[in-house]
Amino acid sequence: MKRSISVLPFLVSCVVGLGSGCGPRSPSSSNVTASGSGSTSTGMSSGSGLPCAGASCPCITACHPRSAELAWTPLPTTDAPSARSLHTGTWTGKEMVVWGGITDGAGNATGTGAAYNPATDAWRTIASAGAPSARHSHQAVWTGKQMLLWGGFAKGGYAKDGGAYDPETDTWTPIPDAPVGGRTRHTAVWTGTELVVWGGLDGAGARADGARYALATKTWTTMKGSAPKGRASHVGLWTGTELLVWGGTDTFDWFADGKHFDGASNTWKGATNTTNAPALRESATGLWTGTSALVWGGWNGGDYLDSGAVYDPAAQVWSELPGGAPEGRSGHVALWTGDELFVWGGCNGDSCSTLLGNGARFTADAGWTQLSANAKLTPRTGAVGVWTGTEVLVFGGNDENLKPLGGGARASL
Repeated sequence: MKRSISVLPFLVSCVVGLGSGCGPRSPSSSNVTASGSGSTSTGMSSGSGLPCAGASCPCITACHPRSAELAWTPLPTTDAPSARSLHTGTWTGKEMVVWGGITDGAGNATGTGAAYNPATDAWRTIASAGAPSARHSHQAVWTGKQMLLWGGFAKGGYAKDGGAYDPETDTWTPIPDAPVGGRTRHTAVWTGTELVVWGGLDGAGARADGARYALATKTWTTMKGSAPKGRASHVGLWTGTELLVWGGTDTFDWFADGKHFDGASNTWKGATNTTNAPALRESATGLWTGTSALVWGGWNGGDYLDSGAVYDPAAQVWSELPGGAPEGRSGHVALWTGDELFVWGGCNGDSCSTLLGNGARFTADAGWTQLSANAKLTPRTGAVGVWTGTEVLVFGGNDENLKPLGGGARASL
């Protein structure tokens, strides 16, 4: 029998002392990129309060009432980045930094970017001197001080270098070539001291290798041990001690398995439990809640999926998410706010040609709440989205003709 998420306390946390006011949510510490690029985000749990679930946890929706209508406000256009897709968007604690991507229907990449400050409702162009070469389908992580970019597809082919951007000084520092080949649709996570990259796709197919970049020493180390089968567009999350890899595709088959990589010993450990695991898929949402991995949506080569599950890596137990989710999709924005899952946009239908402007919110105490489409944020796939702690910010993506889009919007949750 599959376990229901309604009885799992590890997904959410209540804030103690509702009478004295509700506690704050926590901003995500990393970027969210287009699902098709294989990236995932590692949202942070609130870390405040006691675990609870179901009827014993009324505080989530009491503190943060949910509505089927979000009040989207368009982002300003002055100094905004050009229209783009397959770019990255990273929340720094103050700004959303947008960089790189494809800027036209011919697949031409850019090496430019801009940062949006919601407090001032203004964009600023970020430095291009010292930035990595123009590219798309790269990955980005936030260290607490710098945005690290690696990989992607550049004019010369698959890139195996990158750059570190400091938003306080508006300067770039090069990240040297990795000891593994360049790629797209790979995993990139920040461990607290290292950038870890694994998997992805290059001209020869799906990759099963990876490397670790120590920011303090500016050195790379190859990952050791028996890795999972090569794959791209998989879920890849840092748990605090391990890289957790699950799902994905090698472009011929789709996977419903995964493995744990131990950072301390630099080696791959056991496989993830497959009992009650989600069905095979690529381009799924992958979010870290602080104690567990949340997987939802994606594509299995035929259907766009509206199912998902939560994985507790300590107990190695999967628990199915309940029904009532929005229609299946990929290429969507997905964020963990500290107490809820937010899903918006993406595509489904034949060749993912049907763009979606709706979404949903999920908490363990109230289940799914559907979000209506809004004309202030046009349907799109491959947009980037970040959670600031109070608002969702969305920018860029593709339209139904795969033309890169500019503009975006913000909304409070």
